[in-house]
Amino acid sequence: MENRGKLYVIGNGPGDISLTAPKAADVIKNADLICGYKPYVEQITPLINARTEVFTNGMTGEMERVQVALEHCAKGLKVALVCGGDASLYSMASLVFELSEDVDAIEIIPGITSALSASAKLGAPVSDDMVILSMSDLLTPWELIRKRIDAVNIGDFVCAIYNPRSRKRTTQLPYAVEKFMTARGDLPCGWVKNCDREDEQICVTTLRQLDFEQIDMSTVVIVGSTKTFIKSGKMVSPRGYTEKYST
Repeated sequence: MENRGKLYVIGNGPGDISLTAPKAADVIKNADLICGYKPYVEQITPLINARTEVFTNGMTGEMERVQVALEHCAKGLKVALVCGGDASLYSMASLVFELSEDVDAIEIIPGITSALSASAKLGAPVSDDMVILSMSDLLTPWELIRKRIDAVNIGDFVCAIYNPRSRKRTTQLPYAVEKFMTARGDLPCGWVKNCDREDEQICVTTLRQLDFEQIDMSTVVIVGSTKTFIKSGKMVSPRGYTEKYST
């Protein structure tokens, strides 16, 4: 009987290897091939077996990574496609399913996404309904992103912002902040740069005081709702327990 391969699409977590899920770590240790964006693979290097083949490439190499992973899976190998954070959120899982001719050979292993890791650093800002929104217009038209910003205001959602600002793309985050302030006022917000890494930076502030120059592609920004408040330097978005059950 032909040996059937397996393709595991793995979220390696926010940066600290101790936050990689145990199941993901086991798969990495036992894989025949590791594929991934080079910085993400470097984060999990201590887990990689010496006998394991490794394929890495750079930015915009997503299609090649997935194709290499699928080709080796079809040969009967156990392949781990390593993604940053979670395997699905703004990541590779959907592309794998789009390109695969054998979806039964695919298993998705989730990871801690940056919105949740950053939330833990900032306090408890995502305890209520929230939206995760990317400011990158590389794959999503800016006109659609603008509509989604308006929808965040309509629903008074907490909003975690990914890809907030790059060297070339500097206007989208200020646009979103202006829209949030116009609709809902000077909301509490915070950002975490290089979350769970050695050079981590954390800031809790308000929209009016937000310093855009401190924010880059390695930063997650979390904007509160009108219910969010700052307590002793931490953001808190009440779930509603005290309001409902206080006597």
